[in-house]
Amino acid sequence: MHNEKETEQKKDDTNRIIWSHEAEVGPIFVVFAGVHGNETAGINACKQIANALESMKGDMQGSVYMISGNKTAIEEGVRYIDFDLNRIWNELDSGSDELRESAEWKEALEIREIIKGLIGRYSDDMKEIYFIDLHTTSAKSCAFIPFNDTLENRRIALRFPVPQILGIEESIHGTLLSYINDLGYPAIGFEAGSHTDPLSIERTEAFLWIYLDYVNIVNLGIKELRQLEEKLRPESDIPIKYYEIDHHYMVEDPLTFRMKKGYVNFDSIRKGDFLAYDDHQRINAPVSGFIFMPLYQKKGNDGFFILKGRSPFWLEISSIFRDSFLNNYLHYLPGVEEFQPGAYSVNLTIARFFVKEIFHLLGYRVIRKDENRLICYKRI
Repeated sequence: MHNEKETEQKKDDTNRIIWSHEAEVGPIFVVFAGVHGNETAGINACKQIANALESMKGDMQGSVYMISGNKTAIEEGVRYIDFDLNRIWNELDSGSDELRESAEWKEALEIREIIKGLIGRYSDDMKEIYFIDLHTTSAKSCAFIPFNDTLENRRIALRFPVPQILGIEESIHGTLLSYINDLGYPAIGFEAGSHTDPLSIERTEAFLWIYLDYVNIVNLGIKELRQLEEKLRPESDIPIKYYEIDHHYMVEDPLTFRMKKGYVNFDSIRKGDFLAYDDHQRINAPVSGFIFMPLYQKKGNDGFFILKGRSPFWLEISSIFRDSFLNNYLHYLPGVEEFQPGAYSVNLTIARFFVKEIFHLLGYRVIRKDENRLICYKRI
């Protein structure tokens, strides 16, 4: 009986549209849950919020769409079947034959059609469209928000009392968030905690309610908002501030990677600390900082990240310079070549100092092409 109930539950989880409501007025709120099939806290939170919203439809000032991610992987209870659905969005027009034959290829095309359909339907009316991608982690964690560092994403993320991870697209490529940002729409992630922590569902619900209030689709009272904010705040003394990725350890074969037990997100580490074994080799921290998303599962190639803090003052300065005249003179810098409008190649054997900092200051996404070259794209 228990197995039958579980089977029915999984089938219910794999409906592409979890819940939707269409209104004549207001913004469009689009939520993705279960892009990784073993991260079901977002799906459960969406269902619970949908039950509450069902009785509030007459008062809602906007449209809401809650969408399942990797349906096949959700049904199997695994992160993905053939390819990570949250790493292939930059290959949808040029994917390999192997990718095109994968389970995730079909999932991505179906989701892309929904995204394009919503944008096509609502963009002519000049309605604001907000996208959210819900996740959890394999390690114990407080809630946090990862986002591509656009000014609009920053403005939205600032509403939530959780640590905020800037520019994650520079290390993790092909994400759904990057695909949507590149279409010109705000999109932020929400990581609620560990996969199995019941608090992950509660935090996701709190996050979605606060966001719905922020975009005026529902109106909550001050007291209720404060209670929801308290559910999001880290229980420990993790500072609520901006962070950016300082080091990314990639894993070639996750089956041979073994993270040292006990690390949780935002644990402080020092250069030289022992972190993991990879193919029987000891992996120590190359820099000091905060451990982030240590891999405690046997699927995925992101072994761990190391974060460093980023001051609000720097962000304020960068928001001022993003569209300044200085952008017109970047190609005069030594080792810098513009290869298309808004995109530069940087030779690091010539341009050696503060390259990443300068391009970040002016609002560019910086990706390392190889040991001696960076590619910098202007963020939309």
